Amino acid sequence: MPRHHFARPCTVKTNQYAAAALKDRRATMAGEIQQFKDGIRHREAQLAHLDATLRILDPEYRADTIAPKRLRRVKLFGQGELNRLIIDSLRRADGKPLSVPQIADAIIASKGYGHEAKHALIRRVRANLSYLLRHRGAVDKIGNRLSARWRLRPDTVGPLWDRTE
Repeated sequence: MPRHHFARPCTVKTNQYAAAALKDRRATMAGEIQQFKDGIRHREAQLAHLDATLRILDPEYRADTIAPKRLRRVKLFGQGELNRLIIDSLRRADGKPLSVPQIADAIIASKGYGHEAKHALIRRVRANLSYLLRHRGAVDKIGNRLSARWRLRPDTVGPLWDRTE
């Protein structure tokens, strides 16, 4: 009967490097999960103390009668503000194509946000650039995926928001 070797240890050096990187990433994720679990335990302890205090003040109090509040997303920009900031950063580049992280950096600098906001902002900037490309025709995309650069179309003059779709 033939023997199959599906799970062989890494023998090629490149696989060893990949395995080491993946193990490091796994350790990081496991550490993050542990931190979240610790935070949950801390919040549960705080909630138990709060319930005990409420029972002292109101012996009829029942915790199950109070529904949890939904957390609201922090609104960083007003209606259309992010699109205007993107257009402004591309205008200031004087025709030079910018990457999404460069545009995000310009927005962070203009709004005074800390650099910890960059990761979340990059996704939103990328989505808004896609909208400006497909629906408004206001920007040009040069390249693909991570190497993509963006610039304002030369014929984009005046407010974009007055255009018809």
